Amino acid sequence: MDEVPTPNELRTAARGATIIAYGTGLAGIAVGTLLLRDDELALAVLIWVVTFAVGTCLVGVATLIRAQAGISARLAKLDADVASLRRDRSRDL
Repeated sequence: MDEVPTPNELRTAARGATIIAYGTGLAGIAVGTLLLRDDELALAVLIWVVTFAVGTCLVGVATLIRAQAGISARLAKLDADVASLRRDRSRDL
């Protein structure tokens, strides 16, 4: 991958990961509830725990992606500031 994602693309990816996390949680609750209704307590609890873990991991990944987007935006701003200062300094010399 030669192309570095922009901060907006990273934020979009973070939103996607968050949506998938919520979808996973809802699916886990639905499946666990259906299993509980069929007197499969152990399997229902296992499904709830697994979907909770997957959802937590996805939310963690989304948080890391948002942090990376913030860092990338800050670095881009600093790069623009340094370029502006170089132009100003070259005019002074």
